Amino acid sequence: MEERIARKKTAGKCLQIENADKTYFLTMLIFGTIVYFPMISQNLVNTYDGLWNGSYFTAQAWELSIGRWFWPVVDFVRFGVQMNPINALLMLSMTALSVTLLRDLFVKNDSVLSYLAGMAFVSGAAVGVRLSYQYMSPIFGLALLLSVAAACCVAKAEHAAGCACGVVLLALSLGLYQADLACFCMILLAYLLKLLFQNAEQKTVHAHIVKSLGSAAAGILLYWAVLHLILLLTGVHMAAYNGADQISVGNILKNLPSALGQAYQIFGTYFFQNVYKHNMLQEYGFFAVVFAVIVIGLLCRFGKLIRDKNAGFALLGIAVLLVLPLSCNVMMLISSGAVWRLQMSSGLNLFVPLLLLLLDGTCPARTERFVKARRIVVLVLAFLVMYGNVYRMVMDQGAMQQGRDSLRVMSDRIVDDLTDLGYFDAAEQQPVVFVGRPSSNPTFVQGAVYESANRYAQMGRFWLDAECASMSWNGVFGTITRAPVMICDDDQYMAMLEEETVAQMPIYPQEGYIRQMDGVLVVKVSEDYKVFED
Repeated sequence: MEERIARKKTAGKCLQIENADKTYFLTMLIFGTIVYFPMISQNLVNTYDGLWNGSYFTAQAWELSIGRWFWPVVDFVRFGVQMNPINALLMLSMTALSVTLLRDLFVKNDSVLSYLAGMAFVSGAAVGVRLSYQYMSPIFGLALLLSVAAACCVAKAEHAAGCACGVVLLALSLGLYQADLACFCMILLAYLLKLLFQNAEQKTVHAHIVKSLGSAAAGILLYWAVLHLILLLTGVHMAAYNGADQISVGNILKNLPSALGQAYQIFGTYFFQNVYKHNMLQEYGFFAVVFAVIVIGLLCRFGKLIRDKNAGFALLGIAVLLVLPLSCNVMMLISSGAVWRLQMSSGLNLFVPLLLLLLDGTCPARTERFVKARRIVVLVLAFLVMYGNVYRMVMDQGAMQQGRDSLRVMSDRIVDDLTDLGYFDAAEQQPVVFVGRPSSNPTFVQGAVYESANRYAQMGRFWLDAECASMSWNGVFGTITRAPVMICDDDQYMAMLEEETVAQMPIYPQEGYIRQMDGVLVVKVSEDYKVFED
């Protein structure tokens, strides 16, 4: 009986937040709300799915077909309502709670460094881009929270009940957004380093390794079992999206060598190039300095292990450090055919803040001048990481607003011209074919903010394949310039792209940019209408 009570207490403690953590949580929430206030107050969305899906959305067969079986359940509970500021505040609250759980796991007492680490994560591009998907931002937030909570449960578990709780939470997280498996893996690896640096007993270290591997495997298997049961009951089949229908043990092993290289390559590109824009300082080689300082801090802790004649722990710790970059992109190992996008970067966004929390939680108690100076350097760099993240998100939000304003001017004028042509007076409206992307039109204002922003934030740079073009223009006339414009079907769209007459038409706003052809109205926006990808 006593053992059962102890197990229940352990399971309950896994997710317990002490009163002292409330300040940390509220600070993170308020900070996040300030950073993303333009997006929240101006109802800004990205130029992809954020524009395509409005304030009412319920996940259905498509979401099931890409393995996200828990998403329809959450949408059902929320009645399909996807409006700001509710969605944004929900996501930011769950993000703030996630970093609070991490702070509780790695750091005993509050410090400036633990606050800066949390702020660096909250202001990271992974959070910003996910917020721009307004219709599913709470899904992203909940996936992250469940993944972090699962890892905390497993790390703190003293009995099977804690691990079981972690397994269930991990399966639910994967049922929302599979890429957040990275956070689960990274946290448990970092916690292993914490145990090593604190010179924990060997049995404790071994128990953690067994718990981590067993819980990860069980959580993935539970997720997979529930997924296939739901697919069987609903008659839905896995889609080819990001290689979801090709995932198998055989394919994972077959593609493992190339997948390992890809995972390391993405890690290097993210931090040491300016391809994925997540920090204003990254183009100046800033993260080379950050990593150098972090490595020095880690070496100091490895040095202590060696001085304590614990070479086995030191070797294990080095192996963990080599695996950590892989864990940031663990889904690329599982689905090597996936196309990596910025919203999948939660693990990469967590990498530096997590190591900062680890260094803070294992900081020696010594007070020598050298130690204090080293800590000041770490604090300055942590502040600069947060600072660069904040201004990168400011730039992206500025681009979204600037692009939307330019797009609104264009769509308002098009509606006015359609009205003058009597389009809305007809008993039955003709389908309209829009050719070209708005951002390529000379009248589309693009300032320095827009040009330096991430691709997702450049509102108006539409993908121009038939389906995406249709959804983009439906989004424009559904949320920006509200007007009952009937968008053509995919066949009509593709047929018009091949018409020589369309090629000869002038572009908006020149006379004749609207023309009636073969039962449709053609609206020519730019000349690059055959550029499907950008």
